[in-house]
Amino acid sequence: MVKVQFLPVNKTVEVPRGKSILEAARIAGVQIESTCGGKGTCGKCKVAKRSANSKDATTQWVLACQYFLQEETVVFLDEKKEVSQRKTSLDQIKKIILEPSIKKYVLQVPKPSLENPVPDWERLEALLPDSKITFRRSLAVSLPRILRENNHEVTVVMDSMVPIAIEPGDTSNRCFGLAIDIGTTTIVAHLIDLIGGQLISSRGMTNPQNTFGADVISRITHASQGPSQLEELQKRVIGGLNTLISELSEVNAVASEEIYQAVVVGNTTMSHLFLGIDPTYLAPAPFTPVFQQEVEVEAKELGLAMLSTGKVLVLPNVAGYVGSDTVGVMVSAEVNSLEGINLIIDIGTNGEIILVGTGKILTCSTAAGPAFEGAEIKFGMRASGGAIEEVRITDDVQLEIIAGDKARGICGSGLIDAVAEMVRVGIIDPSGRFQLKADQLKKLPPLIASRVRSSSSGQAEFVLVWAKDTVIGEDIVLTQKDIRELQLAKGAIAAGTKILLKEMGVKFTQLNKVMLAGAFGNFIKKESALGMGLLPPIPIKDIITIGNAASEGAKMVLLSAKERIRAVELAKTAEHIELSNKKGFQDEFIKSLSLGINF
Repeated sequence: MVKVQFLPVNKTVEVPRGKSILEAARIAGVQIESTCGGKGTCGKCKVAKRSANSKDATTQWVLACQYFLQEETVVFLDEKKEVSQRKTSLDQIKKIILEPSIKKYVLQVPKPSLENPVPDWERLEALLPDSKITFRRSLAVSLPRILRENNHEVTVVMDSMVPIAIEPGDTSNRCFGLAIDIGTTTIVAHLIDLIGGQLISSRGMTNPQNTFGADVISRITHASQGPSQLEELQKRVIGGLNTLISELSEVNAVASEEIYQAVVVGNTTMSHLFLGIDPTYLAPAPFTPVFQQEVEVEAKELGLAMLSTGKVLVLPNVAGYVGSDTVGVMVSAEVNSLEGINLIIDIGTNGEIILVGTGKILTCSTAAGPAFEGAEIKFGMRASGGAIEEVRITDDVQLEIIAGDKARGICGSGLIDAVAEMVRVGIIDPSGRFQLKADQLKKLPPLIASRVRSSSSGQAEFVLVWAKDTVIGEDIVLTQKDIRELQLAKGAIAAGTKILLKEMGVKFTQLNKVMLAGAFGNFIKKESALGMGLLPPIPIKDIITIGNAASEGAKMVLLSAKERIRAVELAKTAEHIELSNKKGFQDEFIKSLSLGINF
């Protein structure tokens, strides 16, 4: 065994000799980004390490997944400040009629007597609106003590007229729930006051499963290796959520036992992993999920940090790659009330598209890949501190960087900006190829031309930031391979949109609105997205952002039993279009790779 210490988080773990630093980090519960899942191809897991025993204190940069431990080692993690508020800052709650399924009843239960020796449960039951409630052994255990220690005044907490808690005294002014959005990249928990319908607070973090890969296929592959690997992934997401819930509880002085219900949305793979259900057969055709309907379990089954007898509701999925997060978007966007023909796109690691009109709701999922989240891009990163989020090219390059003045890498919104600008000024042509000939470079401003070069491996690249202005001490560049990765992601979204339009028998000119959902959709520049052909070329005023709509849908279901019914109906009504089966999809995909308007 060898000991490994991780700094600055100050966690130490012992692992068998020969384990990689990445494996040690997983065992220690330490987050190290690994978008390729430990294959050594993405380069995102770079850490500094030194021997703990050697007198030589020299540190060495290594890939955590490729360095295999032979001695006691100290690992220095690159601290990246999370900017999860980019997602939580979009929080809102639509005004709806409050009808949560959680209700509280304050009861003054009659005391028993020799003349009226009615059992405690029956005396309590007689005072409730539905006098035939389900007997709960778990609640009856402490009922005699609670009654007698509180002068027989209790509050019964009911979920759809099923008792889930009996509390001492009058607690009618304290009632909370959780809306949870489990994204492939980010998980977010929202604490909601179920009495007033207000959002109290939100917390987000990187999905702790990302050490096994940035995309769902990597995680399905890991889960398919056996029950222990599946359990490992479930524990990761439950542990991350419990950390967020603990923070929300502590900051807002809310006990975990006062959180009575949770509504969860996520893509189909994330829903399976959250519930600990094997997702293996989601990966190969015909992409078969284990379940599609809504699922309700008690919190204690999952170990979620709330009332143990409280219900956790996972909204229904539509198909293998169109999950409950898309159902949440449909609920939030109120798709059954929209006029005309409307397109909704949730751009992320997975791209979900909804087309509503002519009495139909069509959905599809595109294999956009993780490029929009910064993965598979040489200097790509998530939207956190040091990420380039906006790019403009004039006589030189102008940048906007998240939470700092020095760049660390580039996130998805910055990538779309950069590529759109590079096409506009002629650094690359619409096919995505760099313009490297002398006569082509002469047409560029001198400072811009000086940034176009070939790397030591002969690959064309464009310097966004010179080394002196970066945190990492090297030039941040966009390579020819990076451009190709973005083209694949953009092509998948655009081709999916075209196929849905064809399926409905309408043209893009008939669209009333294009709605962009999710954090990424809310931060990209509409002009850049239009310029590179990611979106149909409709007037920019008709392209609107609708916030973190998946989370909003979860909140609406939490606050209204009627919205829960609507969510189930929408999931059943939506018609899923499987793109891999559609004749012409590959042709549309190839056409859509062009970095220009091609609708």
